[in-house]
Amino acid sequence: MYNKEKTISTLLHALYDNVTCPDGWVPFLQQIAVHFDSPSATLRITDRENPVVHQSFATGLDQGLDYDHEAVIFDPFRASLANGPLGKVHTSSEIISDRAFEHCDHYQLFFCPNGNFYAMGTQFERDESSAMHIGIHRPRSRGMFTQQEKAQLEDLSGHFRRVVQLTRLTNQVQVALTQAHNAFNALSFGVWMLDSELRCQWHNRAAEDALTAHCFGLRQRNGQLTIDESTAGAALMQATRKLKKGESQCESVQLSASGASLILFGSRMAALPSSWKVGHHANIIVFLLDPHMTVPLDHTRLKNLYSLTAAEARLVDLLVRGFDVTEASAYLHVTTHTTRSQLKSIMQKTEVSRQPDLIRKLLLSGGLVNYE
Repeated sequence: MYNKEKTISTLLHALYDNVTCPDGWVPFLQQIAVHFDSPSATLRITDRENPVVHQSFATGLDQGLDYDHEAVIFDPFRASLANGPLGKVHTSSEIISDRAFEHCDHYQLFFCPNGNFYAMGTQFERDESSAMHIGIHRPRSRGMFTQQEKAQLEDLSGHFRRVVQLTRLTNQVQVALTQAHNAFNALSFGVWMLDSELRCQWHNRAAEDALTAHCFGLRQRNGQLTIDESTAGAALMQATRKLKKGESQCESVQLSASGASLILFGSRMAALPSSWKVGHHANIIVFLLDPHMTVPLDHTRLKNLYSLTAAEARLVDLLVRGFDVTEASAYLHVTTHTTRSQLKSIMQKTEVSRQPDLIRKLLLSGGLVNYE
């Protein structure tokens, strides 16, 4: 027995699958054609000014017939769809009489060879240059599309539009995440994404190099980040416990007398694309910093974000590399009073009250990673 509500629900599931599966339009068109007792359906992206098809999906049509380059030129429905409100459904009989349609080139080139006569469609999305529309076709023997069928397609048209908008947003997010992935991998220092048990969910190339060379005693055992030196290892576990309990959002673990350290941040990780191969429980991000290594902060971005002066940006470079106030003062050949004054100004501009929070904010927004 035909169940309308179940069929609509199935249609919507197939439709929204297109957000994450761009190839899902054809299966959806197959289902919507069946729903409207029609052998064929199409979805096309066309030029708004000229009879040009940019992209098309179809089911139930003779693939040897060339709508996209030939029949589109004679399509009598284009103007009505283009000039009407978004989502308004038209039937072929409302646009052109059956008698006139029988004798037009579009029918002879496209409809008749496919065994179709009646059509129903809507333009559901458009911008300045292109438009998207869906069409459903059936033979004369199955009768004209009814007002009830028009209403159903009109109800669905809002969902068509939302799927397109969601797909665009998803694509934008994927591009941004891919850029972030590339940015992480381009960094000269190690970055790990860990779960609360220090199991590695993802790391960049510099982190892989550090593990391979066992820099500062860093190793990965059974998927877990560890440190050979017992004091540093214990400090790492203590820092992790504080992050897990919410007692802190940033912890530092000293790795060597030279000042190298791990900076750990508790973080609620956003959903990342499968290409990152990140587990679902990555909630600690770790940076391996060494005072002898240059950290490529984007000074222009820092100045734009926080209105830092050139002197403040130079100090930021050293703080991120692990220098304390005394070491930074000596390196910059200024007094500790000057450095503390600059640090106070930086913290005011970045709206933080603790130096660990400052480092976290700078690392995650200072032109290295746009992550928060």
